[in-house]
Amino acid sequence: MIDKKPESPEANPLATSKKETSPGSTAAATSPRGALKPRRRYGLLIAFVIVLLLALALGAAVWYQQKIFKQSQAQVRSELATSTSVANQASEQAQQAISLAQSQAGQLAALQASLHESQSRYQSLEQAFQNLTDRGSDVALVNDVDQLVTIAHQQLALGGNVANAIVALETAQAQLARANRASLASLQQTINGDLDRLRLVSTINIPLLTGRLDELGQLIGKAPLWVPDDAAPNVSAAAASKAPAPAGTQGNAAHANASWWEQTQASVRTWSADAWSALAGDLGNFISVRRAKDPAALLMSPDQASQLRENLRLRVMTAQLALLMHQPALWKTETQALVKAIDTRYDGRADDTRQAHKIAEQLAQTSIDLKLPTVNNSLQALEALRDASARAAQQDVNTTARPAPLDAGAAKASATPAQPAAPRE
Repeated sequence: MIDKKPESPEANPLATSKKETSPGSTAAATSPRGALKPRRRYGLLIAFVIVLLLALALGAAVWYQQKIFKQSQAQVRSELATSTSVANQASEQAQQAISLAQSQAGQLAALQASLHESQSRYQSLEQAFQNLTDRGSDVALVNDVDQLVTIAHQQLALGGNVANAIVALETAQAQLARANRASLASLQQTINGDLDRLRLVSTINIPLLTGRLDELGQLIGKAPLWVPDDAAPNVSAAAASKAPAPAGTQGNAAHANASWWEQTQASVRTWSADAWSALAGDLGNFISVRRAKDPAALLMSPDQASQLRENLRLRVMTAQLALLMHQPALWKTETQALVKAIDTRYDGRADDTRQAHKIAEQLAQTSIDLKLPTVNNSLQALEALRDASARAAQQDVNTTARPAPLDAGAAKASATPAQPAAPRE
């Protein structure tokens, strides 16, 4: 029997090394796995924090976007309500202007019909005069003159047409002059007096004023407003400020013989002045200061600007109708409104605006309220002449009617009532 002795460490060094190294190797094998788990947990925590921050940032962005959207929606609603009210007011004004234009067009048509009727009467009367003048009838001559004086009165009362009234009175005067009747001399003098007063009247140059109104309407349609619109997209820029001239050349010339540090200081001053001038010029192109009399003129939208131009064109048309209808109150109201609109809504630095304002001022200062003379003296002379002719005709009738009952039976009838008259004496 062989006894096995335990091997000593010295005898078996491999065994000793194995035993010594086995715990270390186990710790070395288990240490990476143990360190991996905290790292994974730390990475997950960081990822969770990042996701949470992203969610909070996204929620804040969505909330801010919703807030901005609500503010924009409220602003759009207020602007829409304002634009709707302005459009309704403009529509009401346009309807009023249209109704006024329609009524004035009806009056103008009535006046034109009256004028055509007067012209047709004048032509028929002229032809009748040619037919009746040869007969030498005073009654026909007076009737013709009466018709002509009535036409002159209608021309002055209805249309204020002095030229047509003068033509009618000149025709009546020529007829009386050709007739050369002594009984009509006073009538002829009266007509001459009315004719002289009509010739001294200062008439209104309607074609000239109409042309000025047309020119004003064209300028209103293209002159720039305080805000750009479809008709004038480019608002006139402010006058560029005069920047001081760079003094670099003069400074260099003045310090040509100076020391180097003086030349360097002069160069620095020159460069700073040039840089400031360039910066001031660039800022002047971006920023312009304008002074408007009406702050609301700077808040108009393109649609409101188009509506404003259309309203001003309607006012120009109304002024033309007032000129033709001889309505001074309406003329003054419309021209003053045009002057005010051009002065407050248009850019006064533009050439078209200045020209339009000048024309509107001239039209507003032009008065169409002319006091025209009347032909009442001629009408009264004709009335007196007709009354005298009627009295003369009645006297002639009475004179011719008196000798008729002077026969035998009438003499007896006249002698019978004369008997009881004796006792009364």
